[in-house]
Amino acid sequence: MPNEKAIKQVEDDLNNNPSKRNNLLEDHNYQQIIQQNMNLIFVIRQVDGRFYFSLLAGKLKEKLGLSDNLLGKDADLSKLDLDLKALFKAKLLETLTGQDIAFRHTYQQCYLYSMLSPIIENGKVIEIVGTSIDITAFEKAEQEIEYLRTYDRLTNLPNREKLLKDLEISIENEQINTPKALIMCDLDRLKNINDTLGQYAGDQVITLIADRLLEITPRGCKIYRFGGDEFIIVVDQTIEDLSPFAEEILHSIRQPFVLSKNDFYMTGTIGISYLNESGAQAEDYINRASVAVHYGKVNGGNRVFEYNNQMSEKYNELLLLESDIRKAFQFNEFTLSYQPKVDVHTNEIVGVEALIRWEHGKKGKIPPSTFIPIAEEIGMIEQIGEWVLREACNQFVKWRSSGLKPVMVAVNVSAVELQQAEFLIRVKNIIKETGMDPNYLEIEITENSIMQNTEECIATMNQLRDMGISLSIDDFGTGYSSMGYLQKFPINYLKIDQSFIKELFNQSGSAEIIKAMIQLGHTFGLKVVAEGVEGEQILSFIQHQDCDYYQGYFYSKPVEPEIIKEKLLEYS
Repeated sequence: MPNEKAIKQVEDDLNNNPSKRNNLLEDHNYQQIIQQNMNLIFVIRQVDGRFYFSLLAGKLKEKLGLSDNLLGKDADLSKLDLDLKALFKAKLLETLTGQDIAFRHTYQQCYLYSMLSPIIENGKVIEIVGTSIDITAFEKAEQEIEYLRTYDRLTNLPNREKLLKDLEISIENEQINTPKALIMCDLDRLKNINDTLGQYAGDQVITLIADRLLEITPRGCKIYRFGGDEFIIVVDQTIEDLSPFAEEILHSIRQPFVLSKNDFYMTGTIGISYLNESGAQAEDYINRASVAVHYGKVNGGNRVFEYNNQMSEKYNELLLLESDIRKAFQFNEFTLSYQPKVDVHTNEIVGVEALIRWEHGKKGKIPPSTFIPIAEEIGMIEQIGEWVLREACNQFVKWRSSGLKPVMVAVNVSAVELQQAEFLIRVKNIIKETGMDPNYLEIEITENSIMQNTEECIATMNQLRDMGISLSIDDFGTGYSSMGYLQKFPINYLKIDQSFIKELFNQSGSAEIIKAMIQLGHTFGLKVVAEGVEGEQILSFIQHQDCDYYQGYFYSKPVEPEIIKEKLLEYS
């Protein structure tokens, strides 16, 4: 094969000594060298304003389908495709000014890098020598790298980097079709599925969500996978009202997923940021949508939240609480209060519910409705839940050691805890360490938490029952469990949410709903507990409906262990 020095010699002869070119080409060795060159080598002349090839050689010539019909004065560039003809003509005219030109282009589905050099005699360009290199493999590799950099491989959606780039272009150019708003959708508790079924199942959920979003998103709007369990939809100006579209997104997410032959349920929280402020950057709008999402999550989630300035102030306060929650254990700021569960007919205490309280060293009392959602967001809920369970079990043992009649002690368990593989082991260890009698331990689970991972939750609940632990569904009526699943749940108690009890005489239909809930619970052989009983009239109503137990301020608010001890002594 010809060596590189020989090829270099040919190129030098063609470029620097054109008068020798014809003689060189007559030499068989030089012709062979040129023809065996992997690239395309060509010479172009101009006569009467027309360009034609006087030389076409190299192996790339055949690959591109260029024939010798293009050679000679009778042929011109019109035989090339129009786009290439226009490009070449512009570049050739530049070269005629005496410049060396290099450019990328495509031809016959190949990516080429072409270089044009003028041959000058007596101050005039008499010929143009060109070389084209096939860079298709390199170009495709670059495209693949660019794709990997700007697209999510799991969903094939553009990613965060592409979002930032697209937004910056739209904002800087002040285009007529500048986006109207950003909708950020964050899936609630995807970590539960990852922890329970593994990362592959979590990836399946992400893919299915992406498919659902693509189905319902109007044309003109762009969907991005922002990262993890977050998606962003850039909404164009054609959508006048975002509320119906945002609600449609949440409805789509709430539809069940079939994973491992079981139904799973997800919810999402949406934050909306409007692109209506001059001078703001792409990051500003993204951050505002993110603030709206996280503000929404600590306020219950599963809804749509539009960003406002007050939201930022409140969110900043919540962020400060994150570090305070971690320090609360260190300074022993968490305590437990206990609210009695009372027999509707005898008014005797049959159990207590352990409720966590936080007395902040500087900010005073902080309600659980404020810090529990934050604890879930920052991954502290497991530590808090373990502390509550251990503290409640220790307190039961203390009461019993004092000679008190034992009563049920109820502890609330979050959806995050229930769906962890280590939860059962943790409960067993705490019972063993504290000496707790599991027959007096009750675990309360919210209706929505067991519907997120139904079959797995039922399996966990059955194992808890096998240990002697009682189970109750808390806040019944606020979720979306079906009668079919309710029949499957191995539970002992049904707790009617206090929102129904408090509206008993204020809202039409509340009485009938409560009656139906009590009858439903008894149909399934469950004891029914009414929460939030605050008046004698309400107590009289649930007595007539044969409700079993109640909790509420009418008997007692949540109180310290010493006061519970005094109340229990009355029945001991």
